[in-house]
Amino acid sequence: MTLESAVQAILEMGKAEASQILEEARAERERALSQVRTEAAAALAETEKAAREEAERRRVQGLARAELESRKIVLAAQREALDRVYEGALARLSRLEENAEFLRTLLAANESEWRSGGKVYCNARDEPVVRKTVGSAFAGTIDCAGGVIIESGDGTRRVDLRYETILRDVWDDAVREVAEALWPSKR
Repeated sequence: MTLESAVQAILEMGKAEASQILEEARAERERALSQVRTEAAAALAETEKAAREEAERRRVQGLARAELESRKIVLAAQREALDRVYEGALARLSRLEENAEFLRTLLAANESEWRSGGKVYCNARDEPVVRKTVGSAFAGTIDCAGGVIIESGDGTRRVDLRYETILRDVWDDAVREVAEALWPSKR
């Protein structure tokens, strides 16, 4: 073998080796790119999933906030309506046709309180009826829708029989029933 053929053989071997190295490098590059693409696709899918979950969480929170706000508005409107019903009931109580009879019944039921030196108070409109019933036990007028306040002779006890007080006691016991009558539950 001549020098020239030896150089040629070495060059061809070098080219073949370089081609093989380039092919291996290309294959390695493709494997690395494929791995990076797979990891990027997985990361993108995970990011998209997390974004969808966050969007859903925010949507649910927004709906919950809106529902809570809506309930607050409804409850405020219901409270306002109940207040109007209460005020209407109190106004009707103050205009009862049976007012004089009712006052006499209240005074008779509590006669022991005012007969023994007690004092009776009522509104100005009811003064004639109360004064006629209790006589000298009448002590004056007060600002109320109706009814009476009876104070014991020694001043240690007060029996509050004003329509406002009676209605408030009944109202506190019956407000749920009133609300259910106005807004039946959706059971």
